[in-house]
Amino acid sequence: MLRCCLWLLLAFWVGDAAASTLVRVPMTADEKRKLDTFVRGRDILQINEFASPELDSVGPIEHVIFRKAILLGGLDAKFEDAIVPNSVRAREETALCEVTGGGTAHWHPYYAQFARETYESSAVIAQGVYEKGLYTTREKAAALKISGPDGLRQLAAVTSDTWVIDWATLQGLPLKALYSGANRTAQFRMVQGGRADFTLQDFAATPDMSIEDQGVRLYPVPGVKIALGGTRHYFICRKAPDAAKVFAALQKGLQMMRQSGEIDRILSGSGFVSKAARNWLLLNRK
Repeated sequence: MLRCCLWLLLAFWVGDAAASTLVRVPMTADEKRKLDTFVRGRDILQINEFASPELDSVGPIEHVIFRKAILLGGLDAKFEDAIVPNSVRAREETALCEVTGGGTAHWHPYYAQFARETYESSAVIAQGVYEKGLYTTREKAAALKISGPDGLRQLAAVTSDTWVIDWATLQGLPLKALYSGANRTAQFRMVQGGRADFTLQDFAATPDMSIEDQGVRLYPVPGVKIALGGTRHYFICRKAPDAAKVFAALQKGLQMMRQSGEIDRILSGSGFVSKAARNWLLLNRK
């Protein structure tokens, strides 16, 4: 009798384990902290409010969309976080199948490097949607009056030269100088220390649209914004376990979320697509 019960328990455990598909997702430590704090153990499919200080940049926002899409696409997925230092490593580890992929989306031009190794999802962020603010100290945000591109001629900006779309966009503007900071924390500190006048950052849903990083809080220069051209997509390693099944669920889920307006609600609810900045002057062309 005991042996029979043990076999039944084992069969139940194996069947339960087999029911879930493991999806290893690359993410930075900061993205993991923000995602875990935002979700707080809740069923992500039941989360419908996205105005959160944790969703203050595209990374954690795209992680939410990715998980929702996979589950809505009908896959019983178990997500396992794999910490990487940056998006460059995330793409590399996805191509090598060290991870399944997904999590943070990537700009479409990157796909040419990894087309043989990865699937590319449909667009998560469509052309013309991605806009950023010129983030600076509270004092400068109040003092700066920029009425057009010429107002940038006496200003120095900082972003990362590995963020190729941001870097190329700022290179196309009449700036006094353009500096590279390794990550957002470094960029915030450069602005706080006066080594750069502003950094290009995603909008947030905080009441004053401010964002904070490691104790440094920055504010958008009111009335102006920058558009980033291109589309963003999730990459899935073709040879990862259950890759075709994961990709099919992802594509189905993204389509469902697009049709229902869920992606738009997440982007606008988090402040990424800012209602407050809707009519602000665009300093470059889309």
